[in-house]
Parts: sequence; structure tokens; C-alpha cells
Amino acid sequence: MDDRLLHFVYPNVCVVCQNLLLASERYLCSSCLNGFEPFSEGAAPERVFLRSIESHFGEDSLFERAWCRYVFHKNSALQQAVHAMKYQGMFNLGIFFGKEIGRYIAASGMDCDAIDCIVPVPLNRLKLIERSFNQAEKIAEGMAAVLHKPVEPRMLRRVTYTSSQTGLTLAQRKKNLAGAFEPGKGRIPRRVILVDDIVTTGATMVAAAQALQKGGAETIHLAALALAAKE
Repeated sequence: MDDRLLHFVYPNVCVVCQNLLLASERYLCSSCLNGFEPFSEGAAPERVFLRSIESHFGEDSLFERAWCRYVFHKNSALQQAVHAMKYQGMFNLGIFFGKEIGRYIAASGMDCDAIDCIVPVPLNRLKLIERSFNQAEKIAEGMAAVLHKPVEPRMLRRVTYTSSQTGLTLAQRKKNLAGAFEPGKGRIPRRVILVDDIVTTGATMVAAAQALQKGGAETIHLAALALAAKE
């Protein structure tokens, strides 16, 4: 069925404001999407993102390059969209966001030939059963559609159950994530983009990157939908 006819028969609404979407819009209306706060529109957004992680760990970052699209605020339109993606089964919204991140990476001048694969941060088994999908994997699938690189969810395993990171200090997050990840079976490609939805301190990404290095990854890039604001 033609997209325009499909939209007429089954009209869609924005997941944030519930207003009717135009036939050219998907999941989010232009007003809500344009209302998301972009991450660092300055000259060096990648450097700003990396420094935000390095500042928590007091050491050089494990990541070669890093891309982040938005700033995540509590009680914001973006939080509503992420909640719909993670808890209301709207996994296609993850693919939508992933394509946006993929275009952002391509526009940054990244040589896609220097990327071997895209690895989503895995959920623990209980959360995967609860949600039925991993939002980071859906974001990775959207990125792959733009960057034409394979998604390799089995390159990284979450081997321990970790309680929610919400409200924890950095030291508590590090302790919570100690030993949480292990490399998957088989040799991990040398050049990897590690993907997650929301980065807070970066503790999860650092722990996951360390496991990738343990499995043979040499160059690790980071991509995230948003960085949580300090509020």
C-alpha cells in the first residue's frame, strides 16, 4: 500500500504530543523533534562528549571518536520519546533514531571503510525478557541501514545482573558494573562502534569497551542518542 494511502487509512500520531502526523512524518512531529536539545553545536562536539566521559574517570578515554545527538533532560519531550521506545514496545522508534545517528556520523567525515561492525550494549537477560527487545540493538540497526555495516550483538555479553544505575554515584556505578560484560564467542573485529541510548557518566560504555578490548578490539568509537544533563 502506498505510504500516503496507508497514512490516510491508519493515521499516526506523535508519540510525544499525540498530534496527528503529516504523511511525511514518522513517530515524531517536526515540532517535537526540532524541540530536542542538540548536543553541543560548537566546533568540536565530539571532543566535548569525550571530555564529559573523561572528566568522570580521570584518565584518557578508551574511545577514538564519539557521536551524540541530543542532551537528555528529565521531564522533557525526548524523555517521553525514549520512554515510549523502551517501555511501550515502540522499537521502530529506535531504528528511526539510529538512522538519524547514522546520518550524523556520515556527515562528520567518518571514513566508513574504517568501521568493521556496530556493537550494541547488551541488556541483561531479565530486562530483555521484560522488554522483548534491546533498544540499543534497534538503534544499531538504524545506524547500519545508513552506514552499511553489520550489527554484531553477540560480540559482547552481559554476564551479571546489575541493578538500576539511576541515582548512583560514579563510584557506585563502577562497582555495580564491575565484571558485568565479557567478550562474546569468536574474535571481535578490530574497529568497532559501540552503541547505547542514553549516556550518564559513561560507566556502562567504559565497562563495555574494556570487554571489547579484552576480546581483541583495537579501535572503539562511541555513539549515543543522548547525554544526560547534570540536573
